[in-house]
Amino acid sequence: MAAAPPESPTPLAEISQGPSAFEQFLDNNQKNLVILTILLVIGAAALVVYRGIEKSRQDTAGTALNKAADLPALQAVIQEHGGTHAAGSAMILLADRQWSEGQQDAAINTLRDFISANPDHPAFATAQASLGSKLMAQGKSADAAAIFQQIADDPKARFIAPFALISLGDLASAAGDLDKAEAAYSRLKTNFPDSNFADIASRRFDSLKAKPPVEVEPPPAPAPEAAVPPAAPAPAPAPAPAPAPAPQP
Repeated sequence: MAAAPPESPTPLAEISQGPSAFEQFLDNNQKNLVILTILLVIGAAALVVYRGIEKSRQDTAGTALNKAADLPALQAVIQEHGGTHAAGSAMILLADRQWSEGQQDAAINTLRDFISANPDHPAFATAQASLGSKLMAQGKSADAAAIFQQIADDPKARFIAPFALISLGDLASAAGDLDKAEAAYSRLKTNFPDSNFADIASRRFDSLKAKPPVEVEPPPAPAPEAAVPPAAPAPAPAPAPAPAPAPQP
């Protein structure tokens, strides 16, 4: 019987001689990749141009703010350079100028407008503190306390939080809420021991703890002395008798 022919070895793997999948992707999407590259270059160039324009705009607004010396000039900066940091700073300066010239309600409205429109402005917390102080000066204690509480609870406002806490303590003390006043003063002393307001808070805290002096009833006033009737006048002396007549010689 003839022997079976030997089996031919099976190849373990075949090496592809065609283009790789990545090369095929490049071939199929070359046009799109070129367009994407162009768009990225245009976008980067536009960003550079925008930053240059924005810097120039900010610089121009800053120059205008430095020259603003009165109400009309500050208002012009706000109107002509809206959206810049300088315009926001001009609003704060405008509010202070309005307040000093007796326009208290206008000053408060200016600060409210600034706070509403500029939450990311570097002077945001400063404007809040200014608003709280002005409301406190007008006797609007509840509104002022709400503003100061926002400052005290804002981690980004730590630089001005001691002022807010001392104001909260003073408002609470004036309202007779001694527990709330003590809490504000204690928080200031604990969290900001190196602040200039810490010593003030300590003194005011101690004054709240001090017992008021006990009032002593004054002694009763002495009873008025009874009126003494005037003494009777002394009797008039009796008239001297007339001398006897001399005898006749």
